[in-house]
Amino acid sequence: MRMNSNQESDTPESRGDLALAASLRLLSPLVSLLLREGVTYPHFAQALKQVFLETAIPIIEEQHGRPNDSSISVLSGVHRKDVREWRRVGKPRAPAKTLSVAMQVFARWANDPAYCDDKGRPRLLIRGGGPGSFEELASSVSNDVHPRTLLDELLRLGVVTIVDEGMELASQRLSLCSDGFVPKEGIAEMLQLFSDNVGDHMATAVQNIKGGSDPMLEQSVYANKLTHQSAATLNALSRQIWTKAFHEVVTEATKLCREDEQNPEANQRVRFGMYYYKGPIT
Repeated sequence: MRMNSNQESDTPESRGDLALAASLRLLSPLVSLLLREGVTYPHFAQALKQVFLETAIPIIEEQHGRPNDSSISVLSGVHRKDVREWRRVGKPRAPAKTLSVAMQVFARWANDPAYCDDKGRPRLLIRGGGPGSFEELASSVSNDVHPRTLLDELLRLGVVTIVDEGMELASQRLSLCSDGFVPKEGIAEMLQLFSDNVGDHMATAVQNIKGGSDPMLEQSVYANKLTHQSAATLNALSRQIWTKAFHEVVTEATKLCREDEQNPEANQRVRFGMYYYKGPIT
């Protein structure tokens, strides 16, 4: 029997094939970053092995119960010898994220009425202790990091300036000098923001692909065949929308964090973001 020319003769792609193809498209900009920073394929491949091992464990626990060397090896495809060695050595503890605390200080200063004027703009804060001071602000966010350490970090990143450096330390006034937390210096901080933001964005999309009764927000608007001027107009509009959304969400998040602070069931975290990209049509 002859097959019509418009009929598919190839074997249909599996879900795994489709997932791999989509993932490879996602990896292109990531590989560009790695190569620019001097990370070669062998280095990346070796590091990726640990990611497969770490990620396999919660999947096994969710589906089958307690993981062992065999189940980890079967799911991840990593040789049992490597799995055994990895489990024997143990997984390294993730480093403390001082930047995350600094971001929280920035967000509260930029939005909390206690630290803003009657027009909602961040006030100048006295450095020393007392109501409405930077020290009080920093302590309200975290008791694990000293206010001086947080201030040094914000100064280093260029999002806070000292208005009158000639004054005694406790009397110095501090100014929040950025509309968004984008560090001007420090590749480590930029890469942390990159991994935090893009990581949670990808986690949202993966969760929605898995399916469930409560899909998470993950939408975008796409337009093409635009001039540079039109793209710049949409960029400006996107920034206006983000500024408004940022202040509204942070204000509500600050209120809810305070309400939930002592609640033993407060074990959830959220991230709300927005992005804008322009580039040539490919």
